[in-house]
Amino acid sequence: MTKKITTKLFGVSIICIMSTLSAVGRPLFIKVMPKTETISGFHKTPLSPNHKDKEFLYDYDEDFELSIAELDSLNMELDEDEEDMFVEGDTTGSSWDATKVNPFNITIESITDTVINVSTYSHPNYNVVTSECGERWGRFHAGTDMRLRVGDTIRAAFDGKVRIMRYNKKFRKKGYGHFVMLRHPNGLETLYGHLYKPLVKVNQEVKAGDPIGLGGNTGRSTGPHLHFEFRYKGLPINARKIVDFETGKVLSPKYEITKASFEDYNQYLHTPARYHKVRKGDTLGRIARRYHTSVKRLCALNRIRPNTTLRVGRRIRVK
Repeated sequence: MTKKITTKLFGVSIICIMSTLSAVGRPLFIKVMPKTETISGFHKTPLSPNHKDKEFLYDYDEDFELSIAELDSLNMELDEDEEDMFVEGDTTGSSWDATKVNPFNITIESITDTVINVSTYSHPNYNVVTSECGERWGRFHAGTDMRLRVGDTIRAAFDGKVRIMRYNKKFRKKGYGHFVMLRHPNGLETLYGHLYKPLVKVNQEVKAGDPIGLGGNTGRSTGPHLHFEFRYKGLPINARKIVDFETGKVLSPKYEITKASFEDYNQYLHTPARYHKVRKGDTLGRIARRYHTSVKRLCALNRIRPNTTLRVGRRIRVK
């Protein structure tokens, strides 16, 4: 008898609690959300000043969804500075190559003075600069990094044609990640790295300000950002020489390309090599972490294999 009374009292209590919550506007059932949140939808950056009167219509994938947990895992990786892509020249004799960032066989010494028109420039992404072009962690960082949110619209800097569009799982966590490279009539090429997704195809013609991709965090990236490069005949030019990143406009409608345009890269090329003397317990991985480089880079500099035995006292080139 006592058991039946207790059961009835418990049932009445539950009903009273549910009625009270309903009366104050609280939900009757609380849905437990999973710990992994998601980012969905897209954030559109403003159009450049030259294209305020244009409207671009393009389709996004409705199933776009990237988890915060996935972003955090990528943030833990060190920036590789895209060194795998940075190759000075080749022997094919062709400068239109959909696979190589630098298909030219040109040296800084061979550059002749040239004045180019940059007046039609359109800023690809209005945001804060987080990393400059130049030497970084013992290697050359060929671009200027700008902060963004995953899904921000990235726009073409000039009229041009898509020479490279890389969108493949193989490159999702390597180098530039997903990226687009454009060639422009003024002789420049621009590269847009770490995209979530390109919106263009190889050989497609674009206009300055056209959407070419969605900002992301792919490749060797420490957080969502746009890696933005200027190149002339394959050689990197510090974008600060052409663009005022605070206003998003060019410093001058004309820019003269001279050997001095590549001084940042030239200085890096002529910086004396650095070496590390192997100590007891050293491994290539440990040395790479100490000098903010990669095992692959160390192997290339020293012409050794990843499984090479390191003798104590040996000098390993790290730069």
